[in-house]
Amino acid sequence: MAGKKFSEEHRLVYYDGDRTSRASMPMLINLMVLASEDQSELLGVGTSEVLKYGVGWVVTQYSIQINALPEIGTTIRLSTEATAHNKFFCERHFGIEDEAGQPLITANSNFVQMNHETRKMGKLIPALIDPYGSDEVKRLARLPRVQKITDGQELLTKQYSVRYFDLDTNGHVNNSHYFEWLLDVLPADFLQTHMPTHLNIQYHKEIQYGHTVVSEVGKTTGENGETKTLHRMSVNGEVYCEADCTWSSIAN
Repeated sequence: MAGKKFSEEHRLVYYDGDRTSRASMPMLINLMVLASEDQSELLGVGTSEVLKYGVGWVVTQYSIQINALPEIGTTIRLSTEATAHNKFFCERHFGIEDEAGQPLITANSNFVQMNHETRKMGKLIPALIDPYGSDEVKRLARLPRVQKITDGQELLTKQYSVRYFDLDTNGHVNNSHYFEWLLDVLPADFLQTHMPTHLNIQYHKEIQYGHTVVSEVGKTTGENGETKTLHRMSVNGEVYCEADCTWSSIAN
C-alpha cells in the first residue's frame, strides 16, 4: 500500500504531559491528528475545503502500539500517511519517533466522511481523497476487534457531561476527550505507575453536546499475564464507544 507521506517535528511542553512527566495519550492523539490536518492543508484539502462539501472526517477506530511515551522537553517527529481507501472508508497510518529516530508509537486507523446535516457517513468524495495518493481497494485490512466487557465483571464507573469546549470544528467531541474519559476512570495511583503498551478503540456512535457519558472499566489479564483493561462508554444505556488497553509497570 502506498500514499503520500508527511512528517513534522513537535517540541513537547508542560501542557502536553501528565504527572509522570511524559506525554499523555490524549495529547499524543491530538498531535497525530494535527499532523494529518497539516498534511491536508499542504495538499489543498484542509478543513476549509472539506467544509465546502458539507462533510467532515471522522475516525471509526484506532489500533495503537506504544513502545514508550516521550518525555516532556524532548522533540518528537510525527509522521502520517493515508495508505488505502474504498468507497466508504479510508485507512491512515501514524508514527511518532524520538530525537534519535527510534519508533515510540505506531498507529493504524480508519476514517469516514460524515455529512454535517444528516450526521451520517457517505461515500468518499474523490476530490477530497485523491490528493493523498492512497491505493483504492475493495476491502481494507481489518483492524483488531475490541475485547468487550463481560456480564458480571466488576467495574469502575464515572460520568462526564459533554461541554461546549469539548467540541471541535466538525461539531462533535474531539478525539482526545474520548481517551480522557476512557482512562480517567482508572485510579490515579494506577495511571502513575503504569504505561499503556497497546490501545484499541472503536467508535460506534457520535457523542454529542449535552450528552451525559457513562464511562466504565474492568480489569482482566491478557494472554501473556499482562494487565489489561476493558472500557465502555454509554449514553442513556446505549454503547457509543469501546476499547481495550494493555499495560506495563513503570518506575515513578
